[in-house]
Amino acid sequence: MNIYSEFIKNDDALLLVVDIQKVMLDLCVDAARTLKNAGALIEIAKIYNLPIIFSVHNAEKLGGVAPELLDQTSDHQILNKVEFSCFENQALCSAIEASGKKTLVIAGLETHICIFHTAALGLRMGYRVHVVADAVCSRKKLNWEIGLRRLEMAGAVISSTEMVIFELLNRAATPEFRQALPIIKTL
Repeated sequence: MNIYSEFIKNDDALLLVVDIQKVMLDLCVDAARTLKNAGALIEIAKIYNLPIIFSVHNAEKLGGVAPELLDQTSDHQILNKVEFSCFENQALCSAIEASGKKTLVIAGLETHICIFHTAALGLRMGYRVHVVADAVCSRKKLNWEIGLRRLEMAGAVISSTEMVIFELLNRAATPEFRQALPIIKTL
């Protein structure tokens, strides 16, 4: 089966929120969109009890996860790194492996650096990687575009927040769909 035609399965997915830290986010193009859509992904992850892992890049110097996102959930892990790839950091790599999930839904920044490094290495390690294009950003639009293009060529599925939500829902007229409606209406 072609990975581009596979739907995300809620029993095999993990939400990885990479380095959404205020000091870096404020420098990015489409920062508000990225923050809003990452928040929507967190909400849908809560509905389906998907594991949520936050990475922070060099928290001592750059601060922690954007508080707006942390306020949305208490059921998550936050792990610090100095590596560009989450998979180059032993604690993050171990947390992802320990989840037992093989599908990564990735949001965060920057698209051409930490998102690219994480997704590319995840692909090489055998993960199915979905990069959520409207929930990732870079300081320059060109770097965001190039990062997404290279990720797609590497084998990542480039998706949108709404696509991810509807893939996880899979159908209307369910309790989960009713819970997701307010999220969907904000997109």
